[in-house]
This record gives sequence, C-alpha cells and structure tokens, in this order.
Amino acid sequence: MVSEIKIVCPSRKRARNFLTNISNMIICVDENEFEEYKKCLPNFEIIVHPSLPNLAAIRQFIYNKYENVFMVDDDIVSIQRLYTTKESKLTPDEVYSLIQRTATIATDVGASLFGFNNDPSPTHYNQHKPFMMNGYINGCAFGLLKNKKLHFNTKTVACESHWINLLNAYHNRYCFIDKRFHFQQKANSTFTLLGGQTGKRTMSSERADTLLLKKTFGNSIQVKKQQNKTKQLHEYQRVLNLKI
Repeated sequence: MVSEIKIVCPSRKRARNFLTNISNMIICVDENEFEEYKKCLPNFEIIVHPSLPNLAAIRQFIYNKYENVFMVDDDIVSIQRLYTTKESKLTPDEVYSLIQRTATIATDVGASLFGFNNDPSPTHYNQHKPFMMNGYINGCAFGLLKNKKLHFNTKTVACESHWINLLNAYHNRYCFIDKRFHFQQKANSTFTLLGGQTGKRTMSSERADTLLLKKTFGNSIQVKKQQNKTKQLHEYQRVLNLKI
C-alpha cells in the first residue's frame, strides 16, 4: 500500500509562466534555474536535478528518487470532471486527493502505471465505462508505482510517454485509467509555449523517436494518419496500437 504518492512537476525555463496548481506539488528544475523558480513560485517546494540531456532523463531522475510518483506538466490550466457540467473544475486540494485515491486504486488492482482521460469532451464520456485497464495515458499527467521493469529511455527526445506506455504494456499487460477526469493543458502549449520541450523537439528528433519506438515495439506504434476532424500535426506523429 502506497501511503502517499509524491506529485512532481518537471519544469524548464517556465518560472514566469508556470501554470499548474496542485496542493503539495513539488517542482523539479535544473540546478541552474533554482533561484528564479524560488523567486517566482515561493509557495511550492522546489527540488533540483543536475544538468541532464532531455526530459526522459529528468523523469528517470524523479522516478529513481521517489519510486511512487505522479508526474504532471507545468502547463495544466484545469482538471475537469467529465461526468457533470456542474462545478466541473477541481480545486488544488481536490486534485491532490484525486491523485492519492487513484494511486491507492492502482495499487489495489496491481497496476504500475495510472492516469486519466485524454479526451476533454464531456459528451464523449461513457458513463458505463468510468474505468479502463488499457489504453494510452497522456504524458502530461501520469502516475508510476515502483516496478523494476519500468524505466525511461534516455535516447528519446520527446516520446517518453509513448515509451513508458509501451514498456508497461509489454511487461505488465495493463494499466489503470480513471476516465471521469481530464487534465487540461494550455492550448497549443506543447509546441509553442516557450520553455519545456519547445526548442528541443525538431522534425529530426521526431523522426528519430518514431523510428526508435518502431524498432523496439514494432507495430504497436504507428504513424498517425489524418482522418476527418483528427489533424496530423506532422508526418512523424505517433499513435499506439496495443493489441491487449
């Protein structure tokens, strides 16, 4: 049983436009950025990591340090209840409690990876399937429990969430997803908001990431195709195809 799961937000060069607000959250930054983050965000605990090459290495540092941890991005603008239109936004205290409860459920069912609904639309929420044991968990908000078989590949640049989803599926065959809630990122922040992965992600790195995933996991990773309203952001965009 996990008594308390740490909530950690890895952040880079966003001290002045940091958005995520969860009670008892820890911010993890490069040691050279500590002073700026402490000045801009004095109400949060801030820890440092040594200079590391990419987000995968930072996530591995966090996972090694805490073992049972929920990682959340720094561009989350709200956490929404999808099963109701009344009081749909959770408070920072409610989000903390939600993460703790979900970690407990994941522990009870033996899942090492857990998270929430990727789809922000309440109209798509299926009240008959509030929980699922397989599917993709977005890298903007996910939990990991101690498991010696799970790790991040530091050769990746911007596909560490796909890597951990695929590696978990290979070794453990299932995860835990609470479909009732959604962590909403700032619109277009992944590619346009200064700091974070912006500036590290290039078409060359996206191609290399996709090829690495294909080489390791075969047809379980595929290049996304534009269909109807689903837009393809670039030619190396990836989707999971898990047959479990």
